[in-house]
Amino acid sequence: MTDQGISRRSFLARGAATGGVVALGVGAGAALAGCSSGSSSSSSTTAAGSASSGSPGVSTATPVKGGTAIVGILAEVDGFLPATNHWDANGIIYANTVYDPLAAVARDGSIQPYLAESITPNASYTQWTVTLRSGVTFHDGSPLTAQVVVNNFEAVRASPLTGTALNAVSSAQVTGPLSLVFNCPEPYIPLPAALTTQVGYVVAQSMLDAATAHPNAAPTPVGTGPFIYGVWEPNDHFTATRNPNYWRSGYPYLDSITYKPIPDTAQAEATLRTGGVDLIISRYAETVNDFKGDANYQVFDSLMVTTGEPDMDFIMLNGLSAPTDNLSVRQALAMAIDQSVVQKLFGGGLTQPANGVFPPTSKYYTDTGFPTYNPTEASKLIAAYKAQHGPVSIALTTITSPIVAKVSQVVQQMWQEVGVTTTIKPIEESEFIDLLVTGDYEAAISEQFSGPDPSLNYVWWSTTTVAPNGQISLNFARNSDPQIEKALLTGRSSGDPATVVAAYQEVDKRLGADIPYIWLGQTVWSAIGNQTIQNYANPTLPDGTPQLQFDNGDFVPTQIWMKS
Repeated sequence: MTDQGISRRSFLARGAATGGVVALGVGAGAALAGCSSGSSSSSSTTAAGSASSGSPGVSTATPVKGGTAIVGILAEVDGFLPATNHWDANGIIYANTVYDPLAAVARDGSIQPYLAESITPNASYTQWTVTLRSGVTFHDGSPLTAQVVVNNFEAVRASPLTGTALNAVSSAQVTGPLSLVFNCPEPYIPLPAALTTQVGYVVAQSMLDAATAHPNAAPTPVGTGPFIYGVWEPNDHFTATRNPNYWRSGYPYLDSITYKPIPDTAQAEATLRTGGVDLIISRYAETVNDFKGDANYQVFDSLMVTTGEPDMDFIMLNGLSAPTDNLSVRQALAMAIDQSVVQKLFGGGLTQPANGVFPPTSKYYTDTGFPTYNPTEASKLIAAYKAQHGPVSIALTTITSPIVAKVSQVVQQMWQEVGVTTTIKPIEESEFIDLLVTGDYEAAISEQFSGPDPSLNYVWWSTTTVAPNGQISLNFARNSDPQIEKALLTGRSSGDPATVVAAYQEVDKRLGADIPYIWLGQTVWSAIGNQTIQNYANPTLPDGTPQLQFDNGDFVPTQIWMKS
């Protein structure tokens, strides 16, 4: 629903895994070696979006080498360094183009090695041994080594932005030219899932050195990926060309790929229809409905795969800014929202209201106690607050999007009906994440939280990542709940499946009690292409098994080819 999402490995946390949330290795010795699978705690299986003949975005024809694909994406990034730049889904698309991750999510929801050949824990999950693939080189000709991976890890840990993403890992050490060990003070079962996120992408030593020498400049991306950086004109286009020495034999097929940021959804749809791009990425249900049934286009959306923890649309409330620092006010704001109206107007008839971060198809789903629509009670709570503190006034931050503007206007009306003076504060999308990080907002419409393992949302919900307004805080809502912290630590360290499920259900219940987020519904992402672009929803892992094909706003370009 929103244009400012932070989803799938976005920023730090990876997005939804087909087949549900993965708790890798729970109750079993999890070793990701070659084509072996990690244990999956999926509560569901891949749905209609599975890659098969006739599926949208999938081709079983013989690929043709050559050609250029032009893709319309939602927004621009601020740079290419995993340790320091703010990546949303668009940043992950760029990363999948010029870099490779240490691990990736398979279509069945399991975590599989990618640049790594194997990722193996000790019996207590306090030490993970990573063995890298041999013969892999970066675009500058330098080899992939364990030392480079350790140096990438150290850059992530040193960054105030990404340091908490791997705070469960105390150190990394080289044990051989292609082997390293991650040490954890406590059992950390989801480490492989963490390596599928932004912090799991590996860049060349030359890029790390350039970032150190020129900290205020965006270093040129140098990775091991299928395409090599060509040119970047921010807010206009990013072009990369085929890597002739790519370690995955036969890939990629395209000569080049170009990404064009088109934030306005109507403009993106029109550009696709007029042939200005071959593929667009959208997070609006309306876009799916606009193209569904048109034989000239291939429509692949995030509802076509089942997931335990998809991206969710919500209104985020700042727990350190008045009046949203008051629980009664947050309760009133939640009770004032009629989710069914929001879904009817803006969900395109494709989604349902939500009461928490996990949908009913997830094994983690529970009755969270999230407030139901009750404007009468909301009015009473606001009146009581006014009697003690005076009038209630809130600025609702949004990005400059026609669809989000409609959502904002409806929310504004609902809040004002219960006595809350509401002003809408539209800003450019490029500024949005910075406002969340620094706490320069009271309420904001956003989207977030998909993940192959719910533990990856630790950075967003932990008491350890809360900072005062004006300082960097990855807990954007600044909700500090010791019970959530305790449950999160249990969920990522326990080897008992029932204990893990109970832990994340407790997290969801506490979110329902604290109300840092007013849930609106599941985000509907889509990748819609013309009939020329082929196989954009059918990636494979290095061993040939199916990879997660479309992950809440980003995709893998390695296997794409163009039909003449």
